[in-house]
Amino acid sequence: MKRTILLLVALMMAQFAMAQQFSLPIMPEKLWPSDYAKYETDVLNCCNYLLTADPAFNQPKHEECASFLLRWLSGTPEVSVAIAPDLVDIKNSNLLLAYISAWTRHALEYKEDGSLVCANVAVEDMLRYYETFKGSVGKSKKTEKLLKQQQRGDLAAVVSKAIGI
Repeated sequence: MKRTILLLVALMMAQFAMAQQFSLPIMPEKLWPSDYAKYETDVLNCCNYLLTADPAFNQPKHEECASFLLRWLSGTPEVSVAIAPDLVDIKNSNLLLAYISAWTRHALEYKEDGSLVCANVAVEDMLRYYETFKGSVGKSKKTEKLLKQQQRGDLAAVVSKAIGI
């Protein structure tokens, strides 16, 4: 019984470690709008990494993924992230990056969803990220307020108002 449990734990840890290891391609300086589509898988890998990895754990990889994601977002015609100051603590770069990553991931996976759906998903994922990595991210009054609104069931209305829909 103990061997089985130990084996399962070891396999899960190995799978998690392998999922965190990926290499990013080098994007050329000049890209046509149609060229951004071929990097979508890499962007999804970055988003998944940024939303699941402790920001204090592997700082160089975290920075590499953040840089790649933001560079891709600055040129792609596929995704446009709306950052509402009522929804994310823009002074906390880790929370802002979690919000952007969650929005981007959802927008790429469900291309037909609009801004309101992406915003709801982004806020929900950012709150989950905050609760998971609160020690590394730091305390945020704005995020704590959003957590309370989520517990009351008012979060969707707050998101809708902040996005303007």
